[in-house]
Amino acid sequence: MKNVIGPGGVRYPVTPDIERFLRSMDRDALQSLVLEMAGYSPEAMRSLQLRATPEDEPTASELLVTVDGALAGVDLDYHDPFYEDVDDGVQAVEEVVDELERHLDDGAHPVVRRVLQHLLTRLGDLARDADNDGALLEVAERASALFGRAVAGHVDPVSLARWVVGFRVEYGGWPSLTLDAVAHAFDEPAWDAYRTSVATLGGGGPAADPYRSETDRILLELADHDGNIERAVALLSGGDHPYYPEILRRLHDAGRPADVLVWLDRAVSQGCVDVAWRAGPTIVPVEDAVDAYLEGGRPDAALAIARTLFDRDLSVDAFRLLIYVAERSGRQEELRTWAFEQATQRARRSGGAHLVRLHLADGNVTHAWEAADAFGSGHAWRELVDASEDGFPLRAARLCLAQVLESLTTPDSKRYPAIVDLLVKARALYDKAGHRAEADSESIRLREVYRRRPALMSAMDRAGLPA
Repeated sequence: MKNVIGPGGVRYPVTPDIERFLRSMDRDALQSLVLEMAGYSPEAMRSLQLRATPEDEPTASELLVTVDGALAGVDLDYHDPFYEDVDDGVQAVEEVVDELERHLDDGAHPVVRRVLQHLLTRLGDLARDADNDGALLEVAERASALFGRAVAGHVDPVSLARWVVGFRVEYGGWPSLTLDAVAHAFDEPAWDAYRTSVATLGGGGPAADPYRSETDRILLELADHDGNIERAVALLSGGDHPYYPEILRRLHDAGRPADVLVWLDRAVSQGCVDVAWRAGPTIVPVEDAVDAYLEGGRPDAALAIARTLFDRDLSVDAFRLLIYVAERSGRQEELRTWAFEQATQRARRSGGAHLVRLHLADGNVTHAWEAADAFGSGHAWRELVDASEDGFPLRAARLCLAQVLESLTTPDSKRYPAIVDLLVKARALYDKAGHRAEADSESIRLREVYRRRPALMSAMDRAGLPA
């Protein structure tokens, strides 16, 4: 069955009865029906008019008025988060963009292009006077993407090229309109005009910063388009902290591994290599760094990074990275031994949680229990319990019980459901270990010790724990 897609992507089925009805109509009747349907909404009439006359001036003017009306209702003031239903007017703008997209899908490029150009300019004006322009970010991104589609076949690419440069400089990159979005509409004279306009902007000096200066971003895009790696690297390396990930990506894509290692060495020397979740635009993710060194035949440099990270964090992720590099370097046992020696030394000072987690990550539950016995399990107790359900159920049960006792030190009825859940888990582990009697005894003892906590007693009753 055919479907007609309406606003919001809603599908309306075209039934066989509708198809038979339309086929039965003569030309005059069908024309009358189309006009009647077009009268049901202003958008439908505009769509019909643009299909008939793609550059219809009255329709363009009507759409411009619609855009201005929607933007006039936008309120970018911050609202009290408790009032989630406050209408900031953004939805009305989204609906206008939806309509423009539908007209564009129908082929009305000249009118839609003109209206979108007006919309982008008005959005830039709004953002200048608002601290909360992020509320319009999605609308702005959609408008820019649609504008990029609408400029296809532009009758005056030269004027388009000049307008794009002027727009970006005027509004400082918000709304964002990249070179990639419009380059397909440029011919050679347009490219000449674009380059001439860019040349008048300045920028690109020793303190260039494409992340903060729209002029420098324009220069970077042009360098990338031209395949000028040296120019791109120069723009990305201005200031105190170069944008190392962007530099390395361009050098890697250009097939220049030696230069990749040179820049990576600089990043390491400046402390600009770190785990991915800490990595910003100037920080190289540590996984990328070690892979680059390994691929470049420098395993010692990769190991140095991995060891430094592990020594700092003692985390499971750092351990896995260290073992990965060690395996690639043929030094797995040596580095595993070193890692656990370091973790054990730290455990003597700060407890055994990290050491327990490392042994569990290494697949050795027995050693994890040894670490817990020697230094305590700390915050890693739950992982230790979960890993011990099959091999060490009694020890896991007793560890659960110890956590219950610690949690009950201070009365807090809000925590009792979670505490009783842990008791139920402990009882199941006791039962699995063949020690049900010990579980029942502990439950009865808890009831006696905490009999003056009625909320706890009620929670234990609901869980069916022995009395």
